[in-house]
Amino acid sequence: MLRAIIFDMDGVIIDSEPIHYNANKRIFEELGIPMNQSSYSNYIGVSNQEMWQDLKNEYNLQQSVEELLEKQNLENLQLLKESVKEPIEGVIELLQILKEKNYKIALASSSPMRLIKEVICMFDIEKYFEVLVSSEYVARGKPKPDIFIYTAGLLNVKPEECVVIEDSKNGVKAAKAAGMKCIGFKNPNSLNQDLSKADLVVENMKEITLELIEKLEKVEA
Repeated sequence: MLRAIIFDMDGVIIDSEPIHYNANKRIFEELGIPMNQSSYSNYIGVSNQEMWQDLKNEYNLQQSVEELLEKQNLENLQLLKESVKEPIEGVIELLQILKEKNYKIALASSSPMRLIKEVICMFDIEKYFEVLVSSEYVARGKPKPDIFIYTAGLLNVKPEECVVIEDSKNGVKAAKAAGMKCIGFKNPNSLNQDLSKADLVVENMKEITLELIEKLEKVEA
């Protein structure tokens, strides 16, 4: 029986992938890192810590990972406050329905907790979530399953009792590696992610209904 729904944040709760891309593009240009949308798409869903460690190694950057993270966080926060006014269409209604039906609800994101709390406060949706989890809390980020297994533990449910809603290839891989059901949300701003490993794929949050979630109970993991 499915008891918990775990939401990704970027690209699922908030349409922030274009903001992250623009913020990171500015920093990449400043650091002399060549990057286009195709190569950047590989980092969607990956923790910022791992992305910067990878780029630091590849381009021999002099800044520490901590310095690069701080620069990125400040840039992202500024652009979020300037650009984002509404959550993704249909997500608030979905949260309300799930809450009324007594599903356990969590948010598990590769973003830092600082950014997660900013988004949650911006949309006043903290009341829907039992737990908020950042990849900062686990040893390995997506596509490894650590963040979802850790979140299930906090919710006191088994992985097979969870459904994850994800918009990225790395997020879907992490959910399936954790032994969870996964709904892929085809966000057009998430740079054409391969969601083929998800149990179901939707193009609109309004497609995610109680009936759809109940149907997942019959799908083999």
